[in-house]
Amino acid sequence: MNQKMHFAIALLALLSFACSSTKKTEKEVLKASQNWIANFNKGDTITVSEAYTKNALMVAKPFGTFKGRKAIEAFWTPFIKSGATDLKYTNTKIKVVTKNKAILSSDWKMNVGKGIITNETWIKKGGIWKLSEDYFEVKEEFKNSNHMNNKEIYVLVHAAWLGGWQWENVKKELQANGHTVLTPDLPGHGSDQTAPGDITMEDYIENLSALLNKQSKPVILVGHSFNGITASQVAEFHPEKVKSLVYLTAFLLPNGSSFLRAVQGVKGSTAVDNFAFSEDKSYAFVNEEEIQNAFAHDIPKEAFDKAKPYIVPEPAAPLSYELEITENAFGNIPKYYIECTEDRAIPIDIQRAMYQGKVKKSYSLESSHTPNFSQPDKLATILLEIANEK
Repeated sequence: MNQKMHFAIALLALLSFACSSTKKTEKEVLKASQNWIANFNKGDTITVSEAYTKNALMVAKPFGTFKGRKAIEAFWTPFIKSGATDLKYTNTKIKVVTKNKAILSSDWKMNVGKGIITNETWIKKGGIWKLSEDYFEVKEEFKNSNHMNNKEIYVLVHAAWLGGWQWENVKKELQANGHTVLTPDLPGHGSDQTAPGDITMEDYIENLSALLNKQSKPVILVGHSFNGITASQVAEFHPEKVKSLVYLTAFLLPNGSSFLRAVQGVKGSTAVDNFAFSEDKSYAFVNEEEIQNAFAHDIPKEAFDKAKPYIVPEPAAPLSYELEITENAFGNIPKYYIECTEDRAIPIDIQRAMYQGKVKKSYSLESSHTPNFSQPDKLATILLEIANEK
């Protein structure tokens, strides 16, 4: 047998081995995918989630991007429990990258809709195939089914002196559950540089009204502290745009009242005791030496000091705005109150006097005035519960 013949035989053997290895990988990945589908259809949310690597990435259009197994589990669990099932893949293709990595693409269909999978990346670790990436898209939601559109739009309105940045950690938790979360900066706050003396309550209302009018469905509107008043007024003007109102240790006031009127004579509030106006009366502030004690005594000083540069002068004019609400509009919107029992800005007895008999349900946190900083996970959990209220 000459040298060329030996080379040809060796080449054929190598190609045969490579082909056999590729087929083996394809078969294993297909089996892993089929197992995932079977667990999905059985409603086994734990096994569905455990099929992903710890740091997996899932991009689910139009729902969002989910990083890590925990976030992915938070998406799949309520989705599957809502009744989604009967998942099937068709036109499935598998591209083998290495013997321990392959990419699956496919069309998919289930009882609530159909779409495409552009990238299911499976990797083999310790002899087990896991999903490291999962990119899919919903192309059609079937009529008479709202399972794929049961995610909420949250509009979180910051407190006085702060900005949309205050919600960062709460926002992450809500987004991890597939919800849309909007955290606007009201005029003069956050990234908005409008001078406080140029700002009125009408500017706040216009800002939030424009945001609500851009949304595809009614939102869960959350007002923190002073901006409970703003949320109430915006809801009065746009009741069709508000699914529910949530007051986070906020001012839930009656028609005709204002912030300045509500705090007159309040005892036991570190914030009120240290509240003052600038010389030109264009903005309000709280004595810097008492500001953490008033609003965030339960977070480390180091953390509060990092946030201090973002605290801004509070425009004065909106503080005297007299609320204009009616039973026909504002009165028909479901309301929820989240009280904070350790609040040194709005004492707990004042909170309860404002909300008792006026809300559908109340929740309680053992927190300062800013649980968005001290207990963001617990606060997010309550907001998720409110979304499920009927």
